Amino acid sequence: MRGGRPGVTGPAARGNLGPRAYPKGRGELGIIAAMTQKTGDPLLEFLGSVSAFGVLVSGPDGKVSQANEAAGRLFKTSPHSLVGRPLSECLPGVGTAETPFKETEARRPDGSSFPAEAAVQPFKRDGRALSVAFVADISRRRELELVRAEAVTLASHEIRAPITSIGMAVSLLSRGTLPGVPDNVRRLLEIADRECNRLRRLVDDYLNAAKIESGGVPFELRHAELAPLVRQAVDASRPLGEPARLRIVLDDRAPGAAASVDPDRVVQAAFNLLSNAVKFSPEGADVTATLSAKGGTLRVAVRDRGPGVPESFRPRLFQKFAQAGGGTETLRKKGSGLGLSIVRAIAERMGGRAGYEPAEGGGSVFFFELPAA
Repeated sequence: MRGGRPGVTGPAARGNLGPRAYPKGRGELGIIAAMTQKTGDPLLEFLGSVSAFGVLVSGPDGKVSQANEAAGRLFKTSPHSLVGRPLSECLPGVGTAETPFKETEARRPDGSSFPAEAAVQPFKRDGRALSVAFVADISRRRELELVRAEAVTLASHEIRAPITSIGMAVSLLSRGTLPGVPDNVRRLLEIADRECNRLRRLVDDYLNAAKIESGGVPFELRHAELAPLVRQAVDASRPLGEPARLRIVLDDRAPGAAASVDPDRVVQAAFNLLSNAVKFSPEGADVTATLSAKGGTLRVAVRDRGPGVPESFRPRLFQKFAQAGGGTETLRKKGSGLGLSIVRAIAERMGGRAGYEPAEGGGSVFFFELPAA
């Protein structure tokens, strides 16, 4: 349709319903929420006819006043039967205020439920404050997450156990517990011992990353000041920098700043950033961990004085097994390539994000941000 869709503006009006039409959304669910905010009531009939998502419109009293056919299929009833039900009853924990992509257990009129993701967008019609909720069934996603979690648990046992046994045997042999081992064989055993330890760390990092991303690692959130946690990470990382005479320091620019966090995971994320900085820092350089606050956001940033990150590699920085070349070519650079992906997973689980910035005057700044309490 050359003239575009009636009542729809922007990329979607030109038929572009891909996920980039509105970058902040999640595919169609984000697009239609953004479209409703921009275009108002004339869009509702359009959404009801073309959207694969359930659409529930609620009035000022919080009760459903309109529902589309897709909503009827999700809730296994007719759209008319949903009218009059409180939105909070259909979508527990999801109110009528603006809500970006919240997971919930949607409840059907027959008492059954299904895992859902919902986004709510307020709008006005004839001076009345209304809300439109977009609902997607995420049962398949939950099934895949369960399969993934089971696979990680299996790998945790089936991979770690033989590596531990082999490592113990090689370690005993390399320490001279068996008499008459030639020196050249002992040197090979020492190499095997080091590589077993490296493989064990690689497997541990991979399984930890997978567990955090799949929700297999419980996060115990509580109100905590960040400075003492970052200081723990700084103290723990200093031995890593001793061979290269690195000076690892904390610059606390937000004394007393606190957030709702899992303290152990904050220490882990900060340590991973510091460990990454150590690998790419030249001898005798400074590595600085900075805690700062801006608005309602707290930032833990680690700056190194290394070679920086090539621009072409930056989009891959927080992906698993991503490792950029260059820098100080020493054994300090060896790693699993999982440290930064774990930082990102931890930050996102606590409602934040992780990122990278080139440092003024050279080097890199890696950081994670968390909502302030």
